[in-house]
Amino acid sequence: MNRALNVAHRGFTKNFPDNTLEAFQAAIELGADGIEFDVHETADNHFVIFHDPNIEGKEIAKMPLIEIQKVRLASKYRIPTLEETLDLCRGRLKMLVEIKQACSLESLLSLLRTRAELKDVIIISFNRDLIVTLATLAPEFRRGILTYRPVEDPAGITASARTDLLLMRLRFATPDLVERIHAANLGVFLWDCAGLEQVRKALKLSVDGIISDSPDLVQQEQVVRD
Repeated sequence: MNRALNVAHRGFTKNFPDNTLEAFQAAIELGADGIEFDVHETADNHFVIFHDPNIEGKEIAKMPLIEIQKVRLASKYRIPTLEETLDLCRGRLKMLVEIKQACSLESLLSLLRTRAELKDVIIISFNRDLIVTLATLAPEFRRGILTYRPVEDPAGITASARTDLLLMRLRFATPDLVERIHAANLGVFLWDCAGLEQVRKALKLSVDGIISDSPDLVQQEQVVRD
């Protein structure tokens, strides 16, 4: 089994707000293998990196980009665009692109095709129909289905989403389940991992990737285990 990819959840957020260029740069400097970030489409069909559907009580989908760019997180940090994020990270680490809300999929895919390395992009979502659509629109990109529920039939979940990658919560992962996933030639990433105890539990499971709020601890523990 290869070493699990160390993916910084919304960047390395120890000293910076999540989903900011500063958090992404910190993950790069840490030496993380990848970052995970969230994408929303604006009212004027741009794409910004933010977790929640609302900013300061307003729906991102109803806000133009120019209005979003005036917002400062913690009175200092800008909300980045997808272009800025791709330009910063291109060729430096893998990117797990979680699509939260996007209607203009062709435009989003065009940005990924022109401003990122194909091998470094994994498109992920909780929305099964979206992942299925992307299997047709963008078969060249690796895709993964997110789930927050217990997983009883990993092969069925991935088959219905037309993907070979399952991203599941650490709390529902067991050695037997991970073994079954790998036996079916599927990949598995774990998320909802923060703190040393959870990181150690995730590493013991020999999964393909760990999406963690503590990428520094993942890195530290991997060095100890090597």
